[in-house]
Amino acid sequence: MPKILVSNNSELLRHLSLSPFRRLGLEVIVASSGDEVLEFVDRDKPQLAILDAELPGVSGYDAARAVRDKGIACRVVLVVGKRMNSELMQRVAASGCDEVVVAPMSADELFDIVAIQLGLPRRGAERFNIDLAVITNDGERAVDGRVTNLSVDGTRLVMPEPLEEGTKLRLTISSDEGNEQPIEIDAVVVWAHSRDGATVVGAAFDVLSDEVRRRLARLTQWEIVEGAGRTRVVLKGDITEATSFTDLLPAMIGRVDFDLSQVGYINSLGVREWVNFLKGAPIQGYEFHACSIAFVLQASLVPDVLGKGTVASFFAPYHCEICEYSEERLLQSATILAAEERTPPVFGCPSCEEELVLDDIPERYLAFLND
Repeated sequence: MPKILVSNNSELLRHLSLSPFRRLGLEVIVASSGDEVLEFVDRDKPQLAILDAELPGVSGYDAARAVRDKGIACRVVLVVGKRMNSELMQRVAASGCDEVVVAPMSADELFDIVAIQLGLPRRGAERFNIDLAVITNDGERAVDGRVTNLSVDGTRLVMPEPLEEGTKLRLTISSDEGNEQPIEIDAVVVWAHSRDGATVVGAAFDVLSDEVRRRLARLTQWEIVEGAGRTRVVLKGDITEATSFTDLLPAMIGRVDFDLSQVGYINSLGVREWVNFLKGAPIQGYEFHACSIAFVLQASLVPDVLGKGTVASFFAPYHCEICEYSEERLLQSATILAAEERTPPVFGCPSCEEELVLDDIPERYLAFLND
């Protein structure tokens, strides 16, 4: 049962009482002051602390620094409720915290923060395994191949042995959650070529049933997670000229939150498909959450990628110039917009004691916030 320590903040406690958090089985410890934070960290050893920056007694900034100095494996998120002037940004950097957010925040935003910091699956981020087999006249033979791309129409694989066009394959796709029967899909190799001692293969699927196509789309393209008053659409995989959003249009009713953390690649033709989808979708209003780096880069180049929506949160590349440590950090747009000159926050490097800074030119990477 993961332990999280939170300051006595009514908004945080209200969100943490909702069903998505209850399903995580969290043990929530509440501290009323910075002194209690330090006491409870020593006593309870929580994995995560979400603290108001301005706490009675020891401030949240100082508490975060003290937790870091203790060497305890507890990640710290600071919650600020005012404009982030240069002085506060310096205090955030000096605190060594792992993330900073501006209140108020939505329950979904808090859930993303908790899940990412604890290394737990986020809603709609269903994980799955794929077993591969080659079908011959003698039956089915398991093979240790690797799927590099998967769609509702076919797949691209790297196989350890030569395969010819016309070879029949079988993919067995099973969810890590184990709540549904595995999907078995037959495919045929339509092209193959050798590379670095392996065979790169493109295979087309046989005609799929509506149920299998629906489940495959949920795993590889999008998943719809119903929420209070909003529809949450989790987009997955690559967005290219082969991506069709036609089957998604019927779900575009009311207000929609797009979760884009699992979009790994989007090319120029994919941008066109996405922009046309937003223009034609009958959505009352929409926001973008946990945008992947690939999506942010396109949004900063092509403003139409955001349509009439706004970005609530996004991932950004961070790097330590001293020890070369790198990782992606989830940032809230409100944090950047509240800061003077839209300065991205600086964090403490988890590998050494130096600074972790945005690994890009801020004006370029954050250009999507200009509007």
